Amino acid sequence: MASEDVRARSLAALEKVAGALRWRYLGLGFVWAWIYCSYATPALFEHRTGPSIDADGSWLVSAVTVVLAFLIGGALLSRRQSAALAPLHVIAPGLLAVGTVVSALGGSIGAMSAWVGGILTGAGYALTSILWAQALARLGVEELEVVVPVSSVVIVPCVIVFPSLQGALGVAVTAALPVVSGILLCLCVGEGMRLSATGTAAEPVGNGPGEGAVDVADGEGAAQGGCGGLPPKVWRGYLMRTGIVLCVLYVAVGFGSALAETHDSVHVLVGFDVSMLLSSLATLVLGVALVFFSRRVGFAVLFRWLVPFTVVALVVMELPFGWADFLCSLITDTSDSLVQVLIYLFVLTMAKRGIVPVALGVGIANGLVQLGVLAGNLLGRAVMGPAPLLSFDGVLPALICLVALVGVLVPASEPASEESGLPAGPDAIERSLLEACGHLQGQFGLSDREMEIAFLLAQGRSRPYIREKLFISKNTVATHIRHIYGKMDIHSREELIDLVVETTREG
Repeated sequence: MASEDVRARSLAALEKVAGALRWRYLGLGFVWAWIYCSYATPALFEHRTGPSIDADGSWLVSAVTVVLAFLIGGALLSRRQSAALAPLHVIAPGLLAVGTVVSALGGSIGAMSAWVGGILTGAGYALTSILWAQALARLGVEELEVVVPVSSVVIVPCVIVFPSLQGALGVAVTAALPVVSGILLCLCVGEGMRLSATGTAAEPVGNGPGEGAVDVADGEGAAQGGCGGLPPKVWRGYLMRTGIVLCVLYVAVGFGSALAETHDSVHVLVGFDVSMLLSSLATLVLGVALVFFSRRVGFAVLFRWLVPFTVVALVVMELPFGWADFLCSLITDTSDSLVQVLIYLFVLTMAKRGIVPVALGVGIANGLVQLGVLAGNLLGRAVMGPAPLLSFDGVLPALICLVALVGVLVPASEPASEESGLPAGPDAIERSLLEACGHLQGQFGLSDREMEIAFLLAQGRSRPYIREKLFISKNTVATHIRHIYGKMDIHSREELIDLVVETTREG
């Protein structure tokens, strides 16, 4: 019996993945793959030696540009309607592709070409990432939990293929990655605009018979975060603390990348980047975990483990055994891959609750991440550069202590754990349904949360809608509905609606 239950749950999860996974929405993975192929393989910088930050002579210009582009671009794009951003869906990936070619050519086309390439790639990467976040915002939470982690699968073939690509072919294929991402982005945006114009709902996510999907307009309206301004005051301190934690953790990541060699010991031994391959697979495991267990997407739940992982990675840097560099790379790459996924899930989920605009949230989060990487890179150069300014033995313990201390800032919980599903100012129909549900609450002993869910079910709302409206897991929704049906001695939403309608007539 137990094995049959596990098999049934596995099949249900696979059906959910098949229903939620839309291949065109995996285009964000091509942006992540571009980062890997540009700075961790010889495809773009064939003659690179030493740390990845030295791959491009304009690395500092590119690093500063990407920070500014995320922060400024996020603020500006959050105040623009989707129609006004249409040209950027082509321009941003184009900047990234052109910048890739210019960076690869380097000094062969002029002394300033490396700087121009750095500016183009930095701006193109940041803007493309923000635009992808806005495109993904039209998906439901359950779809996001599948699409965003699975996007990392694009890196897997790159790990195997790109280390053998060099010269003009390597440059061309690397530059093609943002082009493919841009094409997929335009397709997703076009689909969203068509559905919004016709008022058509998205396809069902696979939630059982009779269950529809979240209304596109509802999802997009919430994703815009209201008027596009700052988040509510109660959330600002929470978001500031999460941003500081991310920034400090990525100082450690940037410090490690500045000290790392081009290939770790295992990479040299087997001929491909094992740590990046494993980190991509770990990100897929995260997606599977979300499908099966559906934990709520919150900073305290999903990001708290980053502090001990980062401390371990820093400690491993000083270990004397031969594979210490591989272990450090594995921990760092895995943490980085997971954090990129979690940032998008975290921000997009908050945007659907109207807390922060998508562009602003992703821009600030990724901007602070890139700021941390830049500070860590500079710190690493100060320790290991041609003329060291700081002592490695002094900097490393201080950095370990800083990362450990910043763990105190990780919020223990969100400012508001749950939202009410009851309307603030109900119209006549809603008022009658609400009064009927209130009568049924007293008659059958429903809790306040069960009454809220019964009210939403009586309106014909689907389980995905209820989940996003109340920001609770699908398992919690299912449990509440089971209790409601048990207390009222009914077996379906249709019976609940009939009972509410009958109560309304009697009232």
